[in-house]
Amino acid sequence: MNDVAGRVRPLALLAILLTVGLLVAPAAAGGITSAPSAPSTESMSAGSEARVASAAPLHTGVGDAHRGPTALAVQESDGANDTDAEPDDDPVRHRNPDDYDEDGDLEGVEAWLNERLTTQLQEGAIQLEEGEYDLAREYVGEEYRDRLRQYVEVTGDTDGESDAEAFNRTGERQAELTEAVADYRETKAEYERAREAGDEDRARDLARDLEDRADEIEALGGSVDDGYEEIETETGADLSDSRDSIDTVTAGVQTDQAEVREREFTETELTLVPESTVISFVEPLVASGEVHAVEEDGDGAPLANEELTLAIGNHTERVETNDAGEFTLTYRPTDDPLSTEELTVEYVPDDGSTYLGDETTVDVSLEQAEPDITLDDAETSDEVGYGDDAAVAGELAVDETPVTNATLDVTLEGERIGTVAVEDGAFSGTADVPASVPEGEGELGVELPEEGRALAPTADTTSVTIRETESALSLDATALDEREVVVSGTLEASRESDGEGIEGEPVQIRIGGTDVATLTTDEDGAYEDTVTVPESIEGDEVSVVATYKGRDSNLASAEAESAVAIADAGGLAAVPSQAWLGGAFLATIAAAGVVWWYRRRNERIDPSPAEPGSVTTEGTSPDTPEATASPDAVDALLEHASEHLSSGRPDEAVQTGYAAVRRALTVRLDERIGALTHWEFYRRVRAVDESAAAALHDVTRGYEHATFDRDSLTTDEASGLLERARRICDGLSGGDGRRHEEAADD
Repeated sequence: MNDVAGRVRPLALLAILLTVGLLVAPAAAGGITSAPSAPSTESMSAGSEARVASAAPLHTGVGDAHRGPTALAVQESDGANDTDAEPDDDPVRHRNPDDYDEDGDLEGVEAWLNERLTTQLQEGAIQLEEGEYDLAREYVGEEYRDRLRQYVEVTGDTDGESDAEAFNRTGERQAELTEAVADYRETKAEYERAREAGDEDRARDLARDLEDRADEIEALGGSVDDGYEEIETETGADLSDSRDSIDTVTAGVQTDQAEVREREFTETELTLVPESTVISFVEPLVASGEVHAVEEDGDGAPLANEELTLAIGNHTERVETNDAGEFTLTYRPTDDPLSTEELTVEYVPDDGSTYLGDETTVDVSLEQAEPDITLDDAETSDEVGYGDDAAVAGELAVDETPVTNATLDVTLEGERIGTVAVEDGAFSGTADVPASVPEGEGELGVELPEEGRALAPTADTTSVTIRETESALSLDATALDEREVVVSGTLEASRESDGEGIEGEPVQIRIGGTDVATLTTDEDGAYEDTVTVPESIEGDEVSVVATYKGRDSNLASAEAESAVAIADAGGLAAVPSQAWLGGAFLATIAAAGVVWWYRRRNERIDPSPAEPGSVTTEGTSPDTPEATASPDAVDALLEHASEHLSSGRPDEAVQTGYAAVRRALTVRLDERIGALTHWEFYRRVRAVDESAAAALHDVTRGYEHATFDRDSLTTDEASGLLERARRICDGLSGGDGRRHEEAADD
């Protein structure tokens, strides 16, 4: 009985102090007239927290795509360099952003990021020259992209012109060059092994592969050099040493390839003599030609009685040589621009040939021809719906001469929905009907659309009925905390067969009747995001509604609703935050005192270890969002990850699993971490908890692949990564394996 009373007294003291704090806070609100507002983005100094809103890949119109819904913020905390990073993790030399200490000095941050990007390009070029391909990749890898995203964010808030496009293009080309050189060296080593083993056919195949790679490296080297010049012009940086490194690399490859070429192949020479330089589809190019070997002491023997492949732009022609190695080429231009002044013709040897290819040019002047296109109504669809194959068939000719080597656009209500190839004057094919074409009566057709080509534009259409298709919308809503809700679901077409996800359609999210977000479905028809409950909504349960309106489409509207239980924060949120300082201070002191007393008392009366699931962290800032990693929140994320995996979305599964791991691991860190990149977060965890580092490394690699790589993870890969994620989270909750067992049951 005394023991129970001893336990109750400190808890009663805590309740009293909390009550006093809550009473003091509202009273204090009446005496607060104003408080300094938070610094605006415009007044943010470089030494302050410079944030980038998302860690999605940079979208600058240069052909990238971001596939994942999970995005992590990036932050340069206090502008300081990471002093705990290993030498290889951050070897870039740069200025400390603390040097920029004027208010609103975003230009200073821009200059620092500009210098950092330039330095990483320089260091990457040096490592490439030294053959350190992994290091060369890292310099233009994840950290480079992170800095580039920050640079885009900052330059958007300054008056200067952004150099982001130049940095983006050059970084991408340098990364491609690094991969190409590494592949060349690996293939060359395989080539040498084949030669040593006496496998001549294999060695020759690899030698021809090396020839293609050497050409690619030469082109990429020139592209990187052009990028360096553009950056130098726009920023004033000196990249001459980097240019020298790239030149050394590309020259080394060309020297090595010259030796392979001389050892394995015989060079050839292609000659062409046209009958006329004025050509059109009606009056084609007719040229007599010859291909002969090139020997050191002069011209070699002609390639007699062989069938040769000649490439002209995107087209190929087959010709046969006679006893003297001569042939006649006939070429009818179709998609060549009228501005073309010369045609490049290339001899392309077969894979097993001992000859190298050659190319030559022919001066020409193109005249346009008028084609006729006709749809075959009997073979063309007259009724279609979403996801159906719209069939088209017909003929394309010029003055009754069949057209070949041409491509037509398939259109539905004027929207291009696919293409169909024309061979020997005939075409037949199908194109998927998208959701974006409105229901009703419309026009299905084909067209040769481009102006200024050897064949003039032409089109033909036929009437078609576009049916409305029912749609099905699902919604899953889970509260992360009192003001945040994770919403996810899919938009599918309700068809006779299994429903398929609908990509690129807007789904509106409302909470309590208030619009909070409009999400766009991905390639699988899925959507997911974390939304905030409006401050005006009170109560311990909210209604979340997802709506697809189906406007300007052939899909019917759909709606889904879910009720979500949340903590009632409405009454407390109405009190100004400054008014709670007194009460919060007293409550914090009271809580600390009771915890100290309780631990000391347990040490005296109960020496047993802490119960599973308890985690003690000193120095963790209570206002750090990631530091409050409740088991329910982690479980909710892991459950969402499993749902993604079972729904055939391995990338989203790994992204969500990584978010759970990150939320769970944050409590192990002994400082306020803010928002870090995934590799910065890994290094911070590794310094604190090596036991979790190995598994976290694999999960982080998987997250990076899921978020940034063009190729998706396989289901097996994602399943293995989720297994590691669950083990990490289970280890932090006491290692009882409950999450793993529940996942297995699912």
